[in-house]
Amino acid sequence: MLPFEEAVAKFKEILKHDPENAQIWCSWGVALMEMKQFDEAVEKFEKAAGFSPDFASAWYGWGVALSALGQKEAATEKIKKAMELDPDSSQDPSAPE
Repeated sequence: MLPFEEAVAKFKEILKHDPENAQIWCSWGVALMEMKQFDEAVEKFEKAAGFSPDFASAWYGWGVALSALGQKEAATEKIKKAMELDPDSSQDPSAPE
């Protein structure tokens, strides 16, 4: 099993006990993005944003996944929402300050 597939298995297990955990839904979306499963990633990010509407990372991931699917207008809308919630949400956390 590949690392992202292992992560997804763990996320599913956690969600059995904590189905409204927005962080796990968002992390699942990130793993799916890495596996190029953009349609499913959109679903996970949408779920995360539904459980935690102020979770900027969920909105940002949702936008990136939509962009990967060529849905530019919807992607822009989601990323704008993320930036309203957290102006730093579009910055690469690994980038030096």
